[in-house]
Amino acid sequence: MTYSNTKQRGFTLIELLVVIGIIAALAAVVIPNVSRFMGAGQTAADQAEFTNVQTAVDAWLADPLPSAPYADVAVATSDMNAAGLEPDYLRQPTTNCTYTWAAGLVAQVACP
Repeated sequence: MTYSNTKQRGFTLIELLVVIGIIAALAAVVIPNVSRFMGAGQTAADQAEFTNVQTAVDAWLADPLPSAPYADVAVATSDMNAAGLEPDYLRQPTTNCTYTWAAGLVAQVACP
């Protein structure tokens, strides 16, 4: 039998399994927490958009000479240009959620 004087470099199977186990344990802890925060972010964005639309409707009602005649929106819409709020009262022509309003009270109908 002959032995080589050169040392072989590399990881043993046990070392690789330990590292993979540590990574799997970290992923099991991190992934549920990240998904929970992502859902909370979307909920906060939808609430902020609702507040913006309600403020735009309030400003529209307070304007003595509105650019478009005031009308209640009975059908849910995300097109604020057709509803008369954009561009004078709301910067975005469309919203993420759909809204209706009657007598100045806005209702958020659906959000994706």
